[in-house]
Amino acid sequence: MKRASFADLYRPRAFGEVYGQASVVDCLSSLIQRGQIGRDILLHGSVGSGKTSLAWIYARALNCEAPQADGSPCLTCDTCRGCDRPGPDGNPCGRCGPCRQKDGQAIAGLHSYNVGRKGGSRALVTAWTEPLVRTTPRHRYKILFYDEAHALRPDACDGLLELVEQSENRVLFFFATTEVDKIRPALRSRLFDLLVRPLSPDDAYRFLEVQARKARPPEPPLDYEPEALALLAGLRRGLPRDLLLGLDRVHEPGTRLTVARVRAAFDADQTEPLLTYFGALAEGDLAAQTALMAGWQESVNDKIAWIQAFLLSLYANDIRHRRLRVDGLIDAIPEGDRAPILVRFCQRLNLRKPADLAETWHRMMDFWSWPAQRLAKPDRAGDIALSLRVALFHRLVNDDLRAECGRNVEDRSDSIAPVHTLNQHGPTVTLPSRGFGEAPPSPVDCTAGVASEDPQYLTAADARAIVNRASFLMQEYGALFNTAFVVRPGLLGTTSEADSIALIDAFGEALADQVRAWGGPLSARLTLFVREGREVYGRLVAHLPRPGPGQAGGDCLARAPDWRRAWIARHGSSGEDAVVQETAGTDDAAALAFHWDNTLGLCAGLDPEILDWDPRVGACKSLVSLLGIQRQQGLGPIVGHPLVHAPGPLSDTAIARACVNRLEPLSAFDDRVWGELRSGWELREFEDRRATRRERERQLSTLSARHGPDSDEASDLVRRWSDDPKRRPRRWATWW
Repeated sequence: MKRASFADLYRPRAFGEVYGQASVVDCLSSLIQRGQIGRDILLHGSVGSGKTSLAWIYARALNCEAPQADGSPCLTCDTCRGCDRPGPDGNPCGRCGPCRQKDGQAIAGLHSYNVGRKGGSRALVTAWTEPLVRTTPRHRYKILFYDEAHALRPDACDGLLELVEQSENRVLFFFATTEVDKIRPALRSRLFDLLVRPLSPDDAYRFLEVQARKARPPEPPLDYEPEALALLAGLRRGLPRDLLLGLDRVHEPGTRLTVARVRAAFDADQTEPLLTYFGALAEGDLAAQTALMAGWQESVNDKIAWIQAFLLSLYANDIRHRRLRVDGLIDAIPEGDRAPILVRFCQRLNLRKPADLAETWHRMMDFWSWPAQRLAKPDRAGDIALSLRVALFHRLVNDDLRAECGRNVEDRSDSIAPVHTLNQHGPTVTLPSRGFGEAPPSPVDCTAGVASEDPQYLTAADARAIVNRASFLMQEYGALFNTAFVVRPGLLGTTSEADSIALIDAFGEALADQVRAWGGPLSARLTLFVREGREVYGRLVAHLPRPGPGQAGGDCLARAPDWRRAWIARHGSSGEDAVVQETAGTDDAAALAFHWDNTLGLCAGLDPEILDWDPRVGACKSLVSLLGIQRQQGLGPIVGHPLVHAPGPLSDTAIARACVNRLEPLSAFDDRVWGELRSGWELREFEDRRATRRERERQLSTLSARHGPDSDEASDLVRRWSDDPKRRPRRWATWW
């Protein structure tokens, strides 16, 4: 019995079987779900990316008698299923119910024309098309599918344009092409444009994993090293057909698929020079670095691309411990070969552990933050320019990094500049704080008769945490959120929820690390993880320092756009849509409005049925309305991860630490004075809070000098201070 090839086994017949094309699948499946709506479509992408499979699934679903809930064809009705009684040669019988439904077509209502094989002249295309357009469709839709549509001549495109515009709604035109620019703009403008992308490294690996686990009689599922599939995923460009042909190429029945076999089959042997070169970087050995670069049999551009990829992989996976697939060849490098490189870097730079290498790695990645091709042309002058760049990189690694690592690396948290300073020999008495503590009860139970909240969606507790943390930033530090980011991992090739969240977190951490490297005294951020359709993205609001005249520290806000573009480039994209940034205005009113517009905007996913008490009208009202925001609809669940992330100075621990000795914060949200949320009272409270802290520290210092730092007198003084923040003295008109 001849075994089936992997490519033969992969014939997706439902939307759920299509890998890595979330946006295209969402578009087509939603058309079916909304009532089997037909559209003229243009599918374009690389050879073997799955364009034809998507066209066939959509065509089947359009004429299916009972589509599935996700929009896929049912595959069981007479319109969907194949012949009931095929002949000995496998050909359909032509007499059973499914055969009569299809009139000789493989898919009911679908008529295919391969332009590359049959010709793309206007005469040939029109001769095939017009009879089909003139006859009445037997099914809900008659679908004309033009494969290899880039072979259409310009006059044929013009003729099809007329037919597309004149045909009745029950006749649809599908086009698939690898060269979309060859489709006349006028025709393309009438079509639903769908780009079929190569699979991301993660999706390509998962795709191969699923196919490898399928039994192929008479053989059992494939036995493989995971690193071998990761390597194959990177080598085959993320195209499903190429991936499966590659799997057929390296598979030998009855044996385990190994990294060595994949490397041998595709002559992929870049890891040895790459590892040796990084070992020389770790040792700071200039002679070895220079010799290895000279002997590495690749173009300078390609060498730099390998360096960039391995730097990113080591940073994400081994320093930050955030799983990120970068390149199949890089991902296949085992931990036993990666870890010694980081250990040797730590030894040379006097660092305790690989996690302490984060800022060192930022310097190296920033150095290569532009794509190599952007600098050099593939000629001798370009190679010389890149070789000079490599020499400067060696100087950075060998000399500059060692000089920088003399400073303290103990504190790796989001650092803040305290607004108060205690003498190191001053009082040590501290009374712990609850920070904002538990949410106070509502005067009236607004949850009666309302379904309990689902933690996979935004809750009232999430909204409280967001608003109170933004308020605390102002009360404690006198600072505002002055920039906002939207991070879309999907545009960087990351599609799973866990990997998207990890990449969003990595962006926030890298931003905080960079602010420290710039000398910024305070960085703070809030992150909201959002699911919209199949996409998971992050919304961040942040405070980046912008010192005034005579103040120390770098202008981090002004430098952030260039850093953002460099971060995007490091993660494999040349477009800027992967991370979009917005910055606050400079005048006080605009800055305050930006702070609260973007903070409260994080709460836009709240269910309008979540209610809270409004003392102004004496009734329960929608929290969305009370916050004065417009609800964002169509958001999905985030599974297994909190929706709101507040690290550093806005974490629960940091807030409680800043509120010791009875300096609990105020909360307009908890007091339900909804009209004060945006008023900016916190900036006046900041001055009074600072004055109170200084006075209390003065009193404690006096008692410490008289009775010692841990005296009963000092403890009694702290306990006499009220834990009700409203009882502290103030100079501004309060709401109570």
